[in-house]
Amino acid sequence: DIRYWHFEKPELVTAWIALTEETAQNGALKVLPGSHLLNPCDYDLQESSFLCEESERNRVLIANAEQLQLEPGDAVFFHCKLFHGANRNLTENIKLSLVFTYHTNDNHALVGTRSNALPEIPIEP
Repeated sequence: DIRYWHFEKPELVTAWIALTEETAQNGALKVLPGSHLLNPCDYDLQESSFLCEESERNRVLIANAEQLQLEPGDAVFFHCKLFHGANRNLTENIKLSLVFTYHTNDNHALVGTRSNALPEIPIEP
């Protein structure tokens, strides 16, 4: 998510909650385990911030992708630097998920980015 969200520090946590069953056929989440530990020089990105599939360095990462199978109510929490994505839904059924991204109060969204475009929902202790 750090390639999508723009904050002062790459310290965000995403919560992905399945509201319906998520399978490979309906575009369930795929993750690249360990990718949150990589540095930007360890992989090649397209202009759109997706991994370049033709890159030899990326082929090893992509080969280790794990397809998640989620039931309604299952939740996955992951670091914002974890590469993840979903394929197209090839079924007739709608797949629904709730996705929330959390950050600490001292990690501010960068002005002029989509991260700063809407008000945040603070969580008070």
